[in-house]
Amino acid sequence: MQRIDFDTVDSTNTYLKNNYGELKDMTFVSALLQTAGRGRNNRKWLSEKGDSLMFSILLKDEVFLANYRPLSVLAAYSVIKALEQYGISDLSIKWPNDVYAGDEKICGILLEGVAREKMECLIIGTGINVNQESFEGEYLRRPTSVYLQTGKHVELEELKNTVYAQFSENLELLKKGHDFYPEIARYDYLKGRNAVAEINGQREEVMIRGINDNYSLRICYRGNESDIESGEITFHL
Repeated sequence: MQRIDFDTVDSTNTYLKNNYGELKDMTFVSALLQTAGRGRNNRKWLSEKGDSLMFSILLKDEVFLANYRPLSVLAAYSVIKALEQYGISDLSIKWPNDVYAGDEKICGILLEGVAREKMECLIIGTGINVNQESFEGEYLRRPTSVYLQTGKHVELEELKNTVYAQFSENLELLKKGHDFYPEIARYDYLKGRNAVAEINGQREEVMIRGINDNYSLRICYRGNESDIESGEITFHL
């Protein structure tokens, strides 16, 4: 993995989208501060300098481009394995792209693609709440941080190295065909829960069966079971 570490940048995802042609597969780009960071549905990612670990990874290998489905949950799994080294327990993956500590969000992930005549690259953008001591404002889901979970401030460079090593190892294994599903299934936050879900603009009461081995999500509603792809459903827990 090639590494590029910024002090300040508009967005690590945007940087990779603008420069992917000159960069190697699995380039890792981080920043202490993003001035225009984004999450899912174009939500702003706001953080004080030094509070969050924000990074993006560029994927250009045909193995990834042809098999993108595991990438969001594999990113979440990689974050979990890194954070477990800091003594944080009860970590889980909220399909398709969040990491929870208990019932609180500690990490968000955004998978984006760049396509012209064909898919050129994929970019995994990740933001981990690290040293925040409190969160102001209104949130759909209460956030937490490494500090709030452990009572200790973490040196970002140390955590970055831990996360970098975990992502490097897991992406190389995925490229070689390793099946992460049995490990990922252990961290399924939504499995077995009842929820109100917004499906194609309609709110429905659903029972969540859990993440499938093809990384879609199986739900049961109106007496029928259905497999959902990322982006087709929003949960209100």
